[in-house]
Amino acid sequence: MRSTVLLASIILVGVLLIVSNSNSAAESFVGPVAVAAAPGATRFSSAYTALTKCGSGMTKKEEREAEKHGSDIPSKCRGLGGYVVDISYSACASNFRLVKGEEDIALGMQSVGWKQKTVEWRLANGKPFAVIMRVYQYAGTDLCPTGGKVTGESLVVTGLKGYEIHETVDVKSTRNANLKARELADKAYLKTKS
Repeated sequence: MRSTVLLASIILVGVLLIVSNSNSAAESFVGPVAVAAAPGATRFSSAYTALTKCGSGMTKKEEREAEKHGSDIPSKCRGLGGYVVDISYSACASNFRLVKGEEDIALGMQSVGWKQKTVEWRLANGKPFAVIMRVYQYAGTDLCPTGGKVTGESLVVTGLKGYEIHETVDVKSTRNANLKARELADKAYLKTKS
């Protein structure tokens, strides 16, 4: 009897962990998340870059000079594999990019008051090959296409150099959109390796 109760408790904990990982609130976890794989198979996992506490990549003097001339101060968040998540600003938009040396990968344009808190990195055997970023669509205003009411939300899957991955998952119409985005990234990775 005791062993049956113990087994049922273990199964319940496992189910609760799976369910909690499918909720978007769990996606704010910052750190690696491993996924089990068969021996010899590609092991996929995720890691996260927080976008809320990033520096500018400029010295204090450069920041003062930029502000003096009316320039917006960019945000540079350290990513994985030598990449930086670069967020630059214009009058009405925020431009999200991945930068590594001369490499510059566009992730999307968002409002100046962007809501993203993290970027998810997909890793194969511990090496990053793609990012997943939540993006919002806006109704737009006369002055700015990324202004006004949010009209949609999607997850954009973008491959790093050497991985041609360009996928989009509509959050509202896709059950477990986060899992679907990861599956699309992983399938595209395996396709490029075959």
